[in-house]
Amino acid sequence: MQKRIWRALAIVLFGLAMAQHGPSAQDRSANRITVSKRVYDKRLLLAKPQLSEAALKGRALWVQRCAYCHDGVGTPTYKTLGPWIDAETVRAAEGEAFVRQQIAKGSPRMPGFQYTLKPEQVDEIIAFLKSVTPDQKPTADELSKSPPTEAPTTQ
Repeated sequence: MQKRIWRALAIVLFGLAMAQHGPSAQDRSANRITVSKRVYDKRLLLAKPQLSEAALKGRALWVQRCAYCHDGVGTPTYKTLGPWIDAETVRAAEGEAFVRQQIAKGSPRMPGFQYTLKPEQVDEIIAFLKSVTPDQKPTADELSKSPPTEAPTTQ
């Protein structure tokens, strides 16, 4: 019993000694966490989505698989490897069958997804692309800007 008391006392004393030799006030101030406030329009956040269920699933797949190279609606980096794709592109590209083939087989610059996407997932991506209007395409002014280094915050 006495050994336990001495052990507990030793642990407490060791803890106190370490606390005295902890980081200085200067070190603690360098590690300060700052919290920023962002104001959202709750009506927009809680509004029912304008897209169908298939298009919403397609948008998620688009962001995961396609947006890095083809822009991705809503991302601030406009300099991409692949071309802009929207509803007009799907219509002009010999229809949905051609788009399905491009997604499945790929091209010299684009990987094919025939082994990683199911046919219904490709349909969902096309449903999303058909919801992307040409007016969402980045403007020349947006293309000339550098991508932001961090998300903007509102105080």
